[in-house]
Amino acid sequence: MRRGSVSDVIKIFAYVAATLVLGAILAPWIYQAGKGMAEVFREKDGNGLVQYVAAAADRADFPKFFDRALMLSALILLFPLTAWLRLGRPPGSHRDTPWSLRLPDNVVVTDRGQPLRRNPQGWLQFSTGALLAAGLLLLSGWLLLQAGCFMWKDAVISTRGVPNKFVMEIDLVKSFTKVLPGALAVAMIEEVLFRGVLLGIFLRAMRPAPAIALLSFLFAFVHFLQPPPMARVPDPEAANAGFVLLGQIFSRFADPMSISSSFMTLAAVGVVLAYARYRTASLWLPVGLHLGWVFGIGMFKEATWPVIGLPEAMRWLVGMSLREGLLPLSVVVLTGMLVHLMTLPRDEPAAYRS
Repeated sequence: MRRGSVSDVIKIFAYVAATLVLGAILAPWIYQAGKGMAEVFREKDGNGLVQYVAAAADRADFPKFFDRALMLSALILLFPLTAWLRLGRPPGSHRDTPWSLRLPDNVVVTDRGQPLRRNPQGWLQFSTGALLAAGLLLLSGWLLLQAGCFMWKDAVISTRGVPNKFVMEIDLVKSFTKVLPGALAVAMIEEVLFRGVLLGIFLRAMRPAPAIALLSFLFAFVHFLQPPPMARVPDPEAANAGFVLLGQIFSRFADPMSISSSFMTLAAVGVVLAYARYRTASLWLPVGLHLGWVFGIGMFKEATWPVIGLPEAMRWLVGMSLREGLLPLSVVVLTGMLVHLMTLPRDEPAAYRS
């Protein structure tokens, strides 16, 4: 490992820890401000945006405010992190990378490790990755529908005869236009951040295998920071309310089912995406894969209900969505194996395969 670059990895983990602490501190204050705003504008007509924000704050519970506090904290601390990582140091040779087309010299990090390269097969890999990820995921969802683990929202009963208490019409066109833009935005933002920036930092500090594994752990950890379904904070306005909820969130790490059904799947997703970025030296394939997974999960959620009351053993295989359980984990692993096969070295230039 390179000592100077390892310190950058440590700084990334310190940034995540500081974001959690600052978010826990800010959460009750943001909660009080939001609820106060909702009370003031509840009976008044005013600016459409203000009314929208006030109505959203009125509906939101404390975990939602905690989530927004974390996002605000991450944004606030991003600027000192940039200075701490010394992103203004003199750049190395980066003229053959996509970053040189977009960033001025004084903000380009030296490209030790594996720089991103121009990818002549970018659109092909993007579309192939999206179709592969979404196709395999939705195929597993169809199998789960046949097994009675889920039911169509417009069905009267599931395949196992469980009645549907909330029959709803399915509008696939509306669902498509609702899910696709968000899925594309999430895929692009997270891939630029995790596989574009952070994996580059990790690859400067260590060999590819530990870099991919460590970043995938961080990716899973960040996405795992969701409150339990029944999370409640006795006094949301108390100064320690954010830390109370944070403790409930971390309690999920002591739940074997949560770790096996959700955390391991997220970590596997991170490994496949990072491996795709490393094998292609570009973000086209990981963005496509990420888009396919998020789109598939969203479309399946729009069209189906999870069946309640399944045997406990079944919950190890599949949870309440296509992102939970050992079966979705196996789908991710299969996708990773196919990514390996489709990125086997061919007769490309040596610089592209680096």
